[in-house]
Amino acid sequence: METTYACPECNGLGSKLELDPMLIIPNRLLSISQGAIAPWAKSHTRESSMTRHVIDALANRYEFSIDTPVEKLDPAILDVLLYGLPNQALVVERTNADGRRRVFEFEYEGVIPNLRRRYEATESDYMRGEIERYMTRHTCLACKGARLRPEALAVTVGEKPIRSITELTIQAAMSFFGELKLQKRDAVIATQVLKEINARLGFLEAVGLEYLTLDRAAETLSGGEAQRIRLATQIGSSLVGVLYILDEPSIGLHQRDNARLVRTLEGLRDLGNTVIVV
Repeated sequence: METTYACPECNGLGSKLELDPMLIIPNRLLSISQGAIAPWAKSHTRESSMTRHVIDALANRYEFSIDTPVEKLDPAILDVLLYGLPNQALVVERTNADGRRRVFEFEYEGVIPNLRRRYEATESDYMRGEIERYMTRHTCLACKGARLRPEALAVTVGEKPIRSITELTIQAAMSFFGELKLQKRDAVIATQVLKEINARLGFLEAVGLEYLTLDRAAETLSGGEAQRIRLATQIGSSLVGVLYILDEPSIGLHQRDNARLVRTLEGLRDLGNTVIVV
C-alpha cells in the first residue's frame, strides 16, 4: 500500500478552497428577486425554472418575500437558503406547460452544499472555474498550512523540525545543509539525499532566487521568478540538444545578479543546447 506524507485534508497544498457566503451573496442590499444570490441570478427570474419553484416554496414555508433586501431577512432564513434543510422535506408545487399542477417533496440541500457537491463531482474545467468564483482560499485547519500529516511533521533534521526548514530562504537552507552534522550511520544514509538537496538549492541560487523561501506558494511568484525556477529545473536535468526560448528571464532580478544568470545560460549552451533570450 502506497504511503503518502501529505496532509489528507488539503492534499499537501497547505490551503483549501472553501465556498464563501460573502461571494455567494456579494450585495445584501439586493433582494432575491433582484439576483442577490449570485449562483441563482440567471435562473430565478424564469417562471418555469426549478430554482424559481424552490425559491417560492421556501418563501411560502418561512413566510418571507423574495422582494425584501437580503440584509433585512431573518438570519435563520439566510442560513436555510445557504445550508439547506437536512433530513427535512420541502413541498414544491410546479405547473407544467399543459397547465397540470404537480406537487412533490424533496430535501433542499442549500446553495453551499449544492455547489460543493457539483464542484467535487464535475470533470469540467469550465464548471469548476464557474464555481470557484464563489470560493476563497483558506489555510488548512488540519495541518495549519504545513502541508504534511502529523507523522511527517514530527520528523526533525539536525534537531530542527521539518516545517521550520521549509520556512527558510534558499540561501539560509544552503547554509543549514552545508553545516549539518549527522551521526556516522545517519550521514551514510543521507549522503545521496543531501547531495541532491544541495545541488537543487545551488541551481536555484544560480538563477538569482536565493531570497525565496522553500514554502513559497506558486501563485505568489512573479513571471520572471516562475521562469527562473523552471530554468533551474532544466539545469538539474542536464538535457542536451534542447532549444530554450526565455522571455525576459531577468524580470525582477537585481542588476548585480544578471551576471550569474548569464553564466547559467552559458552553462546550458555549453552542454550542447540552444538558448534564445527575448
